[in-house]
Order: sequence, then C-alpha cells, then structure tokens
Amino acid sequence: MSQLKVQIVEDEGVVALDIRRHLESFGYKVVGAYASGEEAISNFKANDPDLVLMDIRLQGEMDGIEAAQIIRERYNVPVIILTAYADEKTIERAKFIEPFGYIIKPFEERELRTNIEMALFRHKLEKRLQESEERYRRFFQEDLSADFVADAKGALLACNNSFVKYFGFNSAEEVEGTNLNDRFPDKNNAIEFWQQLSLNKRLALHELDLLRADGEKLNLLANVVADTDEYGNISEVKGYLIDISKRKNLEHQLRQAQKLEAIGRLAGGVAHDFNNILTVILGYSTIVQEKLQNNDTSIENDVSGIQDAAKRASTLTRQLLAFSRRQILKPKQAHLNELIKNLEKMMRRLVTEEVGMYLDLSADPDTVWVDPGQIEQVLMNLIVNARDAMPKGGRISIRTHNYKVESPEASPMGEIPPGSYICASVKDTGVGIEPHMLKMIFEPFFTTKSEEKGTGLGLSTVYGIVKQSSGFLQIDSEPGKGSTFWILLPVSLNPGEVPKSTRGVEHSYSGTEKILVAEDEESLRHLVERILTLYGYTAYLASAPDEALEMVEEGDEEFDLLVTDLVMPHMSGEELAEGVLRINPNMKIIYMSGYPHKHTLKKGETEEETEIPFISKPFSPEDFVKLVREVLDDTYSD
Repeated sequence: MSQLKVQIVEDEGVVALDIRRHLESFGYKVVGAYASGEEAISNFKANDPDLVLMDIRLQGEMDGIEAAQIIRERYNVPVIILTAYADEKTIERAKFIEPFGYIIKPFEERELRTNIEMALFRHKLEKRLQESEERYRRFFQEDLSADFVADAKGALLACNNSFVKYFGFNSAEEVEGTNLNDRFPDKNNAIEFWQQLSLNKRLALHELDLLRADGEKLNLLANVVADTDEYGNISEVKGYLIDISKRKNLEHQLRQAQKLEAIGRLAGGVAHDFNNILTVILGYSTIVQEKLQNNDTSIENDVSGIQDAAKRASTLTRQLLAFSRRQILKPKQAHLNELIKNLEKMMRRLVTEEVGMYLDLSADPDTVWVDPGQIEQVLMNLIVNARDAMPKGGRISIRTHNYKVESPEASPMGEIPPGSYICASVKDTGVGIEPHMLKMIFEPFFTTKSEEKGTGLGLSTVYGIVKQSSGFLQIDSEPGKGSTFWILLPVSLNPGEVPKSTRGVEHSYSGTEKILVAEDEESLRHLVERILTLYGYTAYLASAPDEALEMVEEGDEEFDLLVTDLVMPHMSGEELAEGVLRINPNMKIIYMSGYPHKHTLKKGETEEETEIPFISKPFSPEDFVKLVREVLDDTYSD
C-alpha cells in the first residue's frame, strides 16, 4: 500500500513543524509545508497530495477558506481545517467549502489522526459514488436503446439521446414534460400497458407500438420496470425500448428465405441419393457391356443390380410426388417396417437438428394392403406436424407393433371392428393440443398454426388416406406434454423375393493392391468392391467412417489406398482421411461424392492444404480404376 501524502498549509513555522512531526509519527509523508494559500496552490500539482491540512489565517492575500475552495474545485482533494478560531462567523464560512474536518487548536494527537482517517474514508466513498453516477449517466446517454424515466401518470421526466432520435424530437428538453400516453396509437393500448405494468410491476421483451412526433408508427420491443411506494402503487417507471420496425418488415422475407433454404436442403439430399443410384446404374451397365464384348453371358446379376437401382430411383421419385400430392396411387401389399425404414432419410431431412428422431419397428407380421405412396404421405404429414409442435426442439418416436382388437373400440373415424391390426404411431414431445380442439383437428382447413405455417389440410389428408386404406386413427394429446397419433391398418399376407449374385472378369488398369473402401450407401459400396475385384484388387469394405478407422488402427492389413465418400453419418470423409493419415502418413487417399466439394486436406505439421484426388458420382468403372491406378502409381494430375 502506498504512503499517504499530506500537504500542510500553516503560517506559523513552529506549529507547522509540530504538525509534520505528528504526521510522520502516523506513518504519513509530508510533501510540502507552506505559509500562504498562493504558495500551496502553485505547488499543489507537483506535490499531488492525498489530503490537505489548512489553517484559516495565512500569509498573503488569500485566507485558508479561499485556498481550500480552490483546491476542492480544481483537484477534488479532501481538506481539513486546522485553526484556532471557533467563532460562528468563521464556522459558517467554512461550511461553504464542505471541509472533511474542523480541528480547533490546540489539538490532541488522537483527534488529528481520527479526523484524517475519517476524511480519507469519506472521500473514498464520495469518489466511488461519483464514479458510479458517472458510469450510469454515460450508460444512460450512450445506450443504443431508447431509455426513459416517467412518473406514475406517464409524464416523461428524463430520456437519453436514442429516445430523442427514435421519436423524432429535437432535444431531451423538448421531450421532458410530454406524456408517454400520447405516444400510444390508441387509448386502449395505453390502458392495457398500464394495467399489465400495475399487475406485474415489470414487462420483459414486451412488444408494443408507439408513435413518433410526426405520427409515424414504431414497432418496439420494451423492457419496462415500475418502482412502487410503500402501498405498492407505481411511483416511477423506467423503460428501455428497441426499435424492431425493420425486423417486422423483414419477417415475411425471412420466412420465404427459410422456405427456400428448406427446399434447397431437400433438393441437395435428393441429388445426393440420385447420384449414388446413377453411379450404380452406370457401373453395372459398363460391366455388362464389357462382358458382352468378351462373349461372357453371365450378366444376370449385373442386370439385376441395374434394375434394383432403377427401382430405388423410382421409389425416391414417387416419395417426392406423393409428398406433393401429384401422383395417382394404387394399393398393394407392403411391408410397413420396410416402408418406414426406406422413408427414414427423407423424414430426417424435414426436421431440424434440435429434433431427435427414433424408430422402433417391431411389428411382426408387418404386411398391410395399402398404397405405399399414400402411407408415406401420411407419415410425412405427421412428422411435419410433430416438428412444428416443437419449435425449440424435442423428440419424435416412430413405432410399429401388432395390435388385436377383441371388441369394437371408439375412434375419431367410428368404431374399430375386432381383428388383427398393424399399429404405426408417431409421438412428439411438443406443445400438445387443447382438449376442445381435438374434435376439430381432422376437419379441412382447421389449423392451430399461423397462416404462414399451415393450411389446415395436413391432418385432413391423413384422415382421408387412412380411411381409404380401410384403417383407423387414434390420438392422445395433452397441452405441454405432446401428442401421439396411432394408425391402425388391417394385417395382410405378403409374398417375398430373393436376390441373386454373380462375379465378373478382369480388365485393364488392373493391380493387386489392397484398397479400403468407406461408403455408407450399401449398393454403391458393393459396386466399388465389384469393380476393384474385377480388376484384380483386393477390396476391404467399411460401411461407416469409424469402422474404416478401426480397421486401419488394428493393422491386420496394410492398405495401399483409402477410397472414401465425403458425406457420411457422424464423421465426414475428410475427418476419416485425417485420422487415417495420423496412423499411416503414407496412405494414399481418393475422395468420391455426389456433392460438389473442394477436395483438399491439411497434411503434416505445417498443416498446408494438399490437393486430394477426387471422383464425382456418378462415375464409370473405367474412370474409377483409371484414377485408382494413377494414384497408386503417383501419376495422377488434376
């Protein structure tokens, strides 16, 4: 702690010397002793004292009270009057300068020290108070929100510069004396505002409209706090207003942009799936062509691969068309579990990252007589409905199980007759539905959503499709706890099919190296294996990045090349490649993807970006093995 510095102003040299002795015995440092006020003031800045002991009668034209006043005004340093005069006139003059102590000579040592310590303590408190007041004043004036203080009747007592600017006044003085109630567009708005404030004593993030001085309406977000008297009545109001007019004007555009973004995500995902399908078709068709040229007629499995891929493309197209209600559909026997599983990717694209989706498909048997496209639309509508009920995120559970009705049961679609049913349920943890609305939710154009989010046709469409499929609906919902929709479909018989497999022959660009393939799309993964095997390579398959990384870490095989898809669950192809290179820096890498992608990777301690060979889906077997051979031979050039 630094030594306290004291300046003495005393015209009697002996007295000044005695005061110095006392101060030094207290551990204080005397930075100057002067006989006149003029001398003390001229040396004040150089001495920079923490406290001044001032006699009233001094040498020179200035007395101690005048000198003390100047020191207080210029330097804000505490002054203690130390004098032999105690008459009323002198004391009244001294009060004017608000001294931090008034000691009558002769004094006791204890009295001097007590006055000094109390003066310093008081000065410290005053300084903190001044700093606090200055911080508040600057905060109030510099705040970007429009801040105001009003009395219980709405009369504006103070405001900051932002308030003046918001409401189009010329100055804060012009605002003071006007009334907050005059800023409301309607008297009823003002009445409602004061009622809510009286009831709650504070309004947080409260939206309200107020008028500028020129009559233009402002959309505002307000935080308002009421101070109350001992009886709980409002005595003063403090408000902080943020102009959200531009935000309101842009909300419609933002909603449109969000819709376009969602469409873009869906389109991107569909493009990815179609590129995988096209790669399979192109690969198998090239293999068939090469076999025919070599008079090899064992093409049944290859043709089957093309057909399966084409069917998948057809299914994907049908899903999109069914979702947009643009296709005429016909019922047939279908596996409900398989139908839901195939639809999982598209359902997940419809929900946000904050919504978890969980499947429990345990119905056995699970065959029903339905139009798959119609049932897919039912599920999509229910998923969208569940998503919209959870704006802050939550959980969607999709379950299938067998259900037997022993005696007729009531449902929104009438009595459910006895029999065996497959039950598919969609459960959310959303806001739920009020009991009085449950009877109306299947009515066309009835909706609890805002106009921009719902048309009121989603659940009525679900109702119509389920009824057409000879099924029934049940619903259970509780406000704040979520909703569950059950779809009951009669069990039906189901025939099955068994696929076959075959093997091809070697071709050019052949090799014998060991190649690790990481691809989450099963049909594409096996096509790549088939192509590599056809050309003499040994292919090792991983359906997920962590599986591929584990195979490299175990070290059972020394792989020459990693071929990895870029877009996979839980870990990207780039992250996989980085992990593999940390284990084996000499491993060669090829990226493949249906998405446009910058194919670079940070390698080595310098983390410089290095170009990684890349092949875009769909690709032909010849282009693929050509790239493989070039990478292995270090002859690749983009």
